[in-house]
Amino acid sequence: MKNKILTLTTLVVACSVNARNVITTSFGDFQIEADGLYYQSYKLNGKSLGNSEFLEVDGQLLGMSDGSNYIVLRGVTGGSGCAEVLSIVKLSEREASFSPALNACGGVDNVEFNNGVVTVTAFERDETTKVEYLVEGRKVLENGKSMLVKHKFAENN
Repeated sequence: MKNKILTLTTLVVACSVNARNVITTSFGDFQIEADGLYYQSYKLNGKSLGNSEFLEVDGQLLGMSDGSNYIVLRGVTGGSGCAEVLSIVKLSEREASFSPALNACGGVDNVEFNNGVVTVTAFERDETTKVEYLVEGRKVLENGKSMLVKHKFAENN
């Protein structure tokens, strides 16, 4: 059983203009590339997986479970009042799936990976109230309940 905990400071810090960020996975290179001023594109070995309007997106490989790689992505909204938005990417030989946007309006406390289950502990806008997201496959819980409002982190091509 592998358990991995990341604090916000261990995530890769992106420069203000994120030209390119490469995360090596067992399936090849997952690339985050600036696509103009306001867009980011996501690719695996050069093949397009989707894009988003988040700024300064960076990420880190969390680990592998059941033949899939898991990556945490972190982006800035650029004006909504949320400090950060996260997404968990599950990569397999056949597909890549992005979790819905996980709002961390007051920042991220930690990210924990345990056998394909990712737990994100973040803060609400008041920077005191904690919110916990549990991502397991396509199931996403927010504070122990099904996430009601889901916004896409990335638009798939």
